Amino acid sequence: MTEWLAIAGAAVATYLTRSLPLAATFRPSDRVRGYLEDLPISIIAALAGAGLLAPQQRLAFGPEIVAAPLVVAVAWWRRNLLLAVIAGVVVVAVLRRIPA
Repeated sequence: MTEWLAIAGAAVATYLTRSLPLAATFRPSDRVRGYLEDLPISIIAALAGAGLLAPQQRLAFGPEIVAAPLVVAVAWWRRNLLLAVIAGVVVVAVLRRIPA
């Protein structure tokens, strides 16, 4: 019975947190809107940076370190995150295939 209550509570909480912003008439300023639009990219960069530099709580040295600047360069040059991610994955895959 408590599992069903937990599921129902989670469903209500999820519904409210997703539907209330649609009902709100809050219109952010251009400065706030720009910040909110850039936020997902910064969160991804922070998570990727932590996973890149210290995946097992120690500094990493491997193909990821080589691919990271390439990903940043491709993203900056082409303004296309998908292309940057594909370039990074290809570089890491190729470098991992090279015997040490």
